[in-house]
Amino acid sequence: MKKVNIDRLDMLSFLNGLVFYAPVALLVRTDAGVTMAQFFVLQAVLSLTVFLFEIPTGMITDRIGYKSTMILAQITMFLARALLLAAFLTGSYPIFVAEAVVEGFAACFLSGTQDAYIYSVYKNEQCAVKMAHVANFGTAGFVLSTVLYVLLYHFGGIGMLIVATMAACGMGIPCVAGIRREPEPGEAKCTEASGDGRAGLLAVFADVRMILMVFLASGFALGFLLINFFYVDKLAACGLRAELMSPIIIAYSVIQMLAEKMLDRIGSARYRTAMLVSIICSGVVMILFAFSRTTAAVLVIMLLLPLLLSFPEFILDNMLNAHIDRCGQAEQRATILSVANMVSNLMEIAFLFASAYIVSIGISACFASAGIMLVVFGIGVYAASPSSLTRQGGI
Repeated sequence: MKKVNIDRLDMLSFLNGLVFYAPVALLVRTDAGVTMAQFFVLQAVLSLTVFLFEIPTGMITDRIGYKSTMILAQITMFLARALLLAAFLTGSYPIFVAEAVVEGFAACFLSGTQDAYIYSVYKNEQCAVKMAHVANFGTAGFVLSTVLYVLLYHFGGIGMLIVATMAACGMGIPCVAGIRREPEPGEAKCTEASGDGRAGLLAVFADVRMILMVFLASGFALGFLLINFFYVDKLAACGLRAELMSPIIIAYSVIQMLAEKMLDRIGSARYRTAMLVSIICSGVVMILFAFSRTTAAVLVIMLLLPLLLSFPEFILDNMLNAHIDRCGQAEQRATILSVANMVSNLMEIAFLFASAYIVSIGISACFASAGIMLVVFGIGVYAASPSSLTRQGGI
């Protein structure tokens, strides 16, 4: 397969991955006088903004195009970083609230837009590889910022961390402005009769394959949520120090970058089978992780699980976009992806509420139930999808 070269989109992903204050994100607020109760209100404001404006921003994207939306998202995120700096320096809670709202809008504009852009620009067999390639640059930025955070924090404190993040975000604006514009939606091939407006949108989600894919996407999101929040608890359960979490995060982030090479090696013709195998593996590994007690087994699973989740997720993103083409709804791609993200978020919320009861049994039960859900939905998507993953043949 042709090698995917470094371009402005890769550099944009790298710059956006440079969030130097991420290791002390809570302290950015609490050191400025925000209480824990207020912190959770800020997270609720962010989530509510995303929930309310996910679909409207998707509709805007379909009107102005992916590149224009990505430029708008980058400018909005830069504004959010500037507001965060102002809020930290002044200790103003209303500015923190404004930052949460603006960041929510940036998240809405970014939601699915970059993947849709990649899908529209690159050939089908290159799409998933390019998605992984771009994600790797974001991961590289994250790893670098995690390493440099200690140095910046030592010399300039939290203020310097925010300024450095803001500068990286600002550099992303001319970077995204320089990417080539995506082709018109009409240029994409469609294999089924297209519908118009609301009827076409409903037709996409009336297909059982789309429903199963959205459920599977929520399964991946839940997997990463459990990793982000409960890996450290598993370390404690094994008698290991919480300080080990930082090197573990860096290590599994680097291993996660292997997804690009794996996708490139297997080729798009075998994506469907590869996705099923990796989903079953990730589900089984999550179940094993739930009941593992030996330190060696826990550490190995911690390092491999993010890769096992991200690899099939790239394939699923490709399948979702191919399904939209197959339904003849390329002109509503961003709106459809926004609806899919909203449904996925609702499922995630439902799982979190269920976990509030499951967690009384133990965190292990949450990992086990999420692993089972992944396997069930993965098999469902495999069974409902035709053997071809090409753009001409649907999903």
